[in-house]
Amino acid sequence: MVTAGKLALVLLAIILFSACKPAGLIYTRDGKIECGGNGKAIILKNNPAAINPTFDEMVAFIKADATDYRDYIKSGDNAYVCSDFAEDVHNNAEAAGIKAGWVALTFTGTGEGHALNSFETTDRGLIYIDCTNGGRDDEENKASSRDTVAYIETGKRYGILNIDVVASSPYDYYTLQYDFYTERKKAWQDYQNRLKSFNTEVDRYNKEISGKVFTYGSPEEQKISAWKEELQEQERTLERLEKELGQYWYESEFSEYTVEDVLIHW
Repeated sequence: MVTAGKLALVLLAIILFSACKPAGLIYTRDGKIECGGNGKAIILKNNPAAINPTFDEMVAFIKADATDYRDYIKSGDNAYVCSDFAEDVHNNAEAAGIKAGWVALTFTGTGEGHALNSFETTDRGLIYIDCTNGGRDDEENKASSRDTVAYIETGKRYGILNIDVVASSPYDYYTLQYDFYTERKKAWQDYQNRLKSFNTEVDRYNKEISGKVFTYGSPEEQKISAWKEELQEQERTLERLEKELGQYWYESEFSEYTVEDVLIHW
């Protein structure tokens, strides 16, 4: 028979034991260890001296860090997936004296999850960063940075924008709002439609002038000259839009999923 005093000691020992978790390991909400693509546990190496960065310091670190250039490998002993990308970005940031978070996302209606990073910037608040190089498998993508700012709101679809587009925007705080992402996505779609129409019009123009000579000042020459000037103006507008929106539109493989839960491990 266990006395009340002994029972209290046993319960205390159980509580202490259950609260003791190995340093560096991180857990899901239901207590499972987070693992990388090869099944090994994710280990976060925190630096006690690390501090929260400014927005510009965070951007400079992310752009200098080469994790985003690594290949995304789905399976096998050398598997390297989103959880591994986020682990390396976190550990590299902490080693550089920058406090970073490892973020776990779950989505509505699917068992799939996603991992990325977070930074609590001193001047622009909490920012999510996704450096996973898994959006496209072509050679162009492998030679391109995939550093992106992630836009996360529960109940809304997961979104990302190239970090250069966000950093170069003059709108400051608004660039980190979810509405900024949706506006940019619509602007990119409009830009693509305009570019397609422009290229079609250029083809028509080239066919119209092919093999022909126009007399200067004639109605035909004036019509062709006005057409050319209009195309040149459209080209300048499209070049401005490309500079503003970025050369590529990046989509995550999770961009069609709705965010259900966000868990940050600091």
